[in-house]
Amino acid sequence: MSKIERDLEELSELAVKEGASRAKGIDTSLIVVDERVQLKCRYPPCINYGRNLMCPPYTPTAKEFREILQNYKYAIIFQIDKTMNKKIQDYLKNKETNLLDLSKDEEFIKLVLDTGEDEGAEANRIITALEREAFKKGYRLTLGLTVGPCRLCKECDTKNLCKHPWEARPSMEAVGIDVSKTAENAGFKIQWGTKESMNLTALILID
Repeated sequence: MSKIERDLEELSELAVKEGASRAKGIDTSLIVVDERVQLKCRYPPCINYGRNLMCPPYTPTAKEFREILQNYKYAIIFQIDKTMNKKIQDYLKNKETNLLDLSKDEEFIKLVLDTGEDEGAEANRIITALEREAFKKGYRLTLGLTVGPCRLCKECDTKNLCKHPWEARPSMEAVGIDVSKTAENAGFKIQWGTKESMNLTALILID
């Protein structure tokens, strides 16, 4: 086993130890970048578009990120299986929608914040742990991409520098990654939600 293979295996094990349901090292050729993913941030307009430093248009365009990605050869992809809070389950019970649309549902987002169910918080914690360990192993340009919009601040001040630079990270979608196809390429099942549970996917580029 080569050093990078051993390191990817150890980092994947750390992700699971930190709370991921599953994790694995992958070649970055499996990561799918598609301009249409960012287009979905605009149409229909997401409430975070232009109002969050970790969301478009403040993040690299899909074209820019595709060029950045060429400098990375390996990544760790991980998933978190999460059961919905009972209040959120009740809210979704009679709604004819799917979880892909919920990032644009202001009432749903307010409920999430009120119940303390920030789906990105756990992913961010795992990413921070992996970035730190990867840096110790010599991968100083490692970069994590989290789940959903950043909610470290109640309201993002887009006119000034980020107040949480060590924790804040853009999502995979924010830079144009097709999460579903990338997860499938990695051999992971992708589940967008059953109104009782959801499947969260995050990524860490290793270099």
